[in-house]
Amino acid sequence: METANKMDNNARNNFPELTRLIRSIQKIEGNPDCFETIHEDCDHLDCAWREYCLNESQKDRSKTEGGDLQK
Repeated sequence: METANKMDNNARNNFPELTRLIRSIQKIEGNPDCFETIHEDCDHLDCAWREYCLNESQKDRSKTEGGDLQK
């Protein structure tokens, strides 16, 4: 169980790295590097990261508003 907790903590600590990686990929693809910067109405319907980005943004909003999407 301790190993699982360490892996979970490492995943959380590396999250900003994932954000930078996805933004780099967006730039390489010729798209705006906007991953997780738009929190509501994203008009980039053809973006490969759109669904994941909006889900992550929704989770972040829920945390700051005191809600819990895991219920």
